[in-house]
Amino acid sequence: PNVPRSTMGDEEEAQKILQRLQALKQQREMIISKITELDNEHTEHTLVIDTLQPLPPERRCFRMIGEVLVERTNVEVLQAVMQNRDMLKRAMEEFAEQLKAKERELLDHIKKHNIRQTSDIPRAQGRTEEQAEQRSASGVLV
Repeated sequence: PNVPRSTMGDEEEAQKILQRLQALKQQREMIISKITELDNEHTEHTLVIDTLQPLPPERRCFRMIGEVLVERTNVEVLQAVMQNRDMLKRAMEEFAEQLKAKERELLDHIKKHNIRQTSDIPRAQGRTEEQAEQRSASGVLV
């Protein structure tokens, strides 16, 4: 209402910049989450491989494919699990590249718009972190 148009436009622009920053951070977190999920699956596949390798190749082995339990030989299951593990590794590498690109994009956005995060702003009351640590270190524990 009484706010000049230029101020309203600046606020809208700042809001858009902030929304873009939040979206980039969320996308980065989704990629990190996917990498973690794939890493867990890779570890599980490695455990299965380590368990199956010492067994005889002709031994019967059961593998769950979808919701169906299928009988195979140890060597067949071992090959399939190794292929899956290799695919997981490649997928993790691709997501790692995407993560690097997303982090570059995020940093470029921060630099372009001169965004300072709350961790960059000095603490309230004018104390530095060292002073805060000294003060907390001299406290008495009960």
